[in-house]
Amino acid sequence: MKQLSTRVLAANESQTLAINAKAKAMKAQGIDVVSLSTGEPDFPTPQVVKDAAINAINQNLTYYTESNGIPELRKAIAEKFRIENKLPNVSPDTVLVSTGGKHSIFNALLAMCNEGDDVILQAPYWVSYPAMIQIAGARPVILETSLSSRYKITPAQLKAALTSQTKCVILNSPSNPTGTMYTPDEIRALAEVLSDHECFILSDELYEKISFGSVEHYSIGSLPELAHRVITVNGVSKAYSMTGWRIGYMTGPADLIQEAAKVQGQSTSNANSIAQRAALAALLHTADDVERMRKEFARRRTMFAELLSPIPNIEFLLPDGAFYMFVDIRKALQTMRVQTSFEFCKEALEQHHLAIVPGEAFGAPGCVRFSFAASDETLQKGIARFAKALQELT
Repeated sequence: MKQLSTRVLAANESQTLAINAKAKAMKAQGIDVVSLSTGEPDFPTPQVVKDAAINAINQNLTYYTESNGIPELRKAIAEKFRIENKLPNVSPDTVLVSTGGKHSIFNALLAMCNEGDDVILQAPYWVSYPAMIQIAGARPVILETSLSSRYKITPAQLKAALTSQTKCVILNSPSNPTGTMYTPDEIRALAEVLSDHECFILSDELYEKISFGSVEHYSIGSLPELAHRVITVNGVSKAYSMTGWRIGYMTGPADLIQEAAKVQGQSTSNANSIAQRAALAALLHTADDVERMRKEFARRRTMFAELLSPIPNIEFLLPDGAFYMFVDIRKALQTMRVQTSFEFCKEALEQHHLAIVPGEAFGAPGCVRFSFAASDETLQKGIARFAKALQELT
């Protein structure tokens, strides 16, 4: 039998999806599992969005659309990028609507990468970055960060990593999994380094609207000297509680967007026609809903930190945005009968019925990621089980 793709074989599966699938299977067996693993808002999709989808069905808007997205949605996205993110030169023609933010990033990487290219990213990283880079034929170059640096790279780190093989640098602010955000000054300092190196910059801003006021969101694509090579990615999944609708979008250099659209046209074609109408309603009519959800995430962040604080031998930062708490358990592991955060999470799920994601999935062994996109009762039960697991494994 012929060998399968070495690029795909080398890529890892998504541990967050795997853990969530196992937790759901346990729940189906009648087990009381507390799942704080999935990056998914627990709010219903805003009613105006659901109504727009229903109207689209009733109007028979159920056929193929333009492969790069319906004109009305691309126009609204372009306006959003121009007004909110201050991106210059963006137009509906430089917007590509895809099947989720993940799809947008994958399309961009497939359009730009060749064998032998490097793509720089930082750890902790979103679980899918390395796998997508490898499948695109490039090599992930990972820059380590730490809790003491608030999990952010420095200009010196970035400068030392850039080479003639660097095709792209990925920035993610607010971050999944840490929730940290780069300040405008930090973005500008990284941009100064990048101004001397002609590579693409992919700015993943999916959690842009879920921030808590400690840091102002700042798009690197707004800098005129870099705008011609920045790909800005966003979507409706997180801010509008529309994960299952699968709509992401991006803008960037016209030639790259054209090639990314070619990739999409030859793989999935257009994003779901009904979901595109729903996304248009989300962008135009849900500012109050988005703010209500953001305030609730902010409240839960405070409560969750208060629940974690009394637990010994752990460390964590209060996130600037997103809805994750990234907890360092390395001190606790030193006295436990499990040695890794992966083993701890396995025990927590199987013995204590708590689903959280091990740091190994994010390139940060010794840590675990909690999602606080859950009810107060669920968060309280989850922390109680976390504390019990730490205690009983010691």
